[in-house]
Amino acid sequence: MKTAKYAALNAQTVVSDPGAEIEVPQWTRNMTVRLISTDTCILVGCLIDADGETEFTLGGMREVDPGHPPAFQGKLKTPTRKISLESVDGHTVLDAPVLQMETTVRIWTNHESEPDRVIVGFE
Repeated sequence: MKTAKYAALNAQTVVSDPGAEIEVPQWTRNMTVRLISTDTCILVGCLIDADGETEFTLGGMREVDPGHPPAFQGKLKTPTRKISLESVDGHTVLDAPVLQMETTVRIWTNHESEPDRVIVGFE
């Protein structure tokens, strides 16, 4: 399990395999959902950078699961067997190796629209 704090540009973080080609989901200003995905990329809304840092946690599902239902659950293609959380301008916040070329991902947040805690679990 890894944790880092980061003030994310545009209040978004990208979850993907950094060595793979990704299809970025279409995000619009008026979206009420703060998590949107394709099979190669998940965009996660977080705290506006001007308001401070968001605490990000990345780790195996068993070590990071906070014990309540996730805000997101899905599959992510990980052909180079790596998962990362990056800012929209390409800064790597956290990364980890994964075992499969398709990885189950669950994401927990502490707020629906502007969370300052984002937990990403994988298996």
